[in-house]
Amino acid sequence: MSENKSDGHGNLTYYIIGAIIAAIATGYFAPHIAVKFEIGGEVFLSLLMMMVVPLVVMSVMSGILGLGDVRKLGKPGAYAVGYYMCTTVLAVVVGLIVVNIMKPGVNKELEDAKAKVEAATGDQKDKAISELEGLKAEIKAKVEEKNEANEEAAEAVKENDRKNGVYLEKAQKKLEHAESVLKRAQKAQEGSPNDELINEDVVIAEMNLAEAQDAVNVEEHFMANHKEKTIGDILENMLKMLVTDNLFKAASTMNLLPLIVFSIIFAAMLTTMGDKVFAITRMIGQGNDALMSFVMLLMNIAPIGIFCLVAGKFGHANLEGKLAEMAGQQGYYILTIIIGLGFHAFVTLFFIYWLFTKKSPFVFFKDMSQAVLTAFSTASSSATLPVTMECAVDKAGISEKSTKFVLPLGATINMDGTALYEAAAAIFIAQIYFPITGQELTLMTQVTIAITATLAAIGAAGIPEAGLVTMLIVLNAAGLPVEAIGLILMVDWLLDRFRTAVNCFGDSVGAAIVDGVMKEDDKEGDDEALVPEGAGS
Repeated sequence: MSENKSDGHGNLTYYIIGAIIAAIATGYFAPHIAVKFEIGGEVFLSLLMMMVVPLVVMSVMSGILGLGDVRKLGKPGAYAVGYYMCTTVLAVVVGLIVVNIMKPGVNKELEDAKAKVEAATGDQKDKAISELEGLKAEIKAKVEEKNEANEEAAEAVKENDRKNGVYLEKAQKKLEHAESVLKRAQKAQEGSPNDELINEDVVIAEMNLAEAQDAVNVEEHFMANHKEKTIGDILENMLKMLVTDNLFKAASTMNLLPLIVFSIIFAAMLTTMGDKVFAITRMIGQGNDALMSFVMLLMNIAPIGIFCLVAGKFGHANLEGKLAEMAGQQGYYILTIIIGLGFHAFVTLFFIYWLFTKKSPFVFFKDMSQAVLTAFSTASSSATLPVTMECAVDKAGISEKSTKFVLPLGATINMDGTALYEAAAAIFIAQIYFPITGQELTLMTQVTIAITATLAAIGAAGIPEAGLVTMLIVLNAAGLPVEAIGLILMVDWLLDRFRTAVNCFGDSVGAAIVDGVMKEDDKEGDDEALVPEGAGS
């Protein structure tokens, strides 16, 4: 990849911006037409996703082989992982600060009613308390209505009921009843052994007992495999995510982390085998170059694909009334999340980039804007990975060694935007629920949410709306009802795009920082090579 390769893509960023604006306008003013473009968006997204697995494997191997000595991987690797952890924690802190300052879930009427109760005396106090209780009941009814109206939230409740043993308890009661019926039937059979009707009752009771026992066995098996997730369980799961017993299965399910681990180990092994594996190492390099050429070819149709993706999504949202939903409390919640994500991207990440590289973060953001816009359009870090790599090398001037190693890993475990969103969303839900339930939003609850959101974000897949899956873990950890996820589902499709864009930009900042570390190591190695043999003796 050379600089002249990017010349043909000089105006591509502007075309993509134009495509997004045109798509949003089409989805708003002509939703019935906009939804017809959905198939084009699905094809474009599939083309991007189709490249992810081979590109990740080839680019990581090529990056490790380019290091030459695998021992050089230690320092850049430590910087990359350290950067990911630090920025994720900072993102969560930003999310918590913003949501506590703006308080999007706090009901102003409820706060005023509470103040009225505290200020009132005598008969007026009783009247104020009655009004407060009535308002609480009204808010609770609205929240429950919104949750019940959402099918996904209802499914989450069913799943949570199973995890909490509700179905197991019902199955056990059914089993106890079946056992008592069978005992009565058997007792009657002993008294009248030749009565055909009683014998038939015994057979039916035995069948019912067998069914009840099967139901109990199924629920006990589910409970054993789906027990409530603790922080220890999340850490254990993260460790298991590093490996797989079937690489092809991991590839088919877009489970990138074990593929990255395998690629690092395999390529590191190749670096120790010298000329014996020359053909394999050359093939890996050539394969990587071919895939990146495919990316550049695909970028020629990116504005069309992005228009179809965004138009289809906004058209559906408009027809389903989701755009109308973005008003009042929901609108304030959206604004809170966007402000938090904007602060993390344009203050936290900008400052970190300047601190380590001493270069202009504004220029760097402009160089990476094509990838950020694609991330906004696809809502998938993994799907955007080919574009991010192309922009990092051809526009931002990051070395291929750093890009191939850092970006695939970042697209898998570096989810700053997701972590910020999950922490803020959990507090938003808590602000709505805690005044109704009477529970206090304590510092310990917020710390629990922060830790869980950080770990859950690392475990989130780089696919659209994967954050919703890990959001259930955060809600459980905070002691919040799982059905409360219905309060944010209506607007998640939009916020998912913003947080994915932040994830993508965070990955590219990490690549730029690690690139500086790699260049320092290379310079030190060159200086050592220039020292004459025996000069130090």
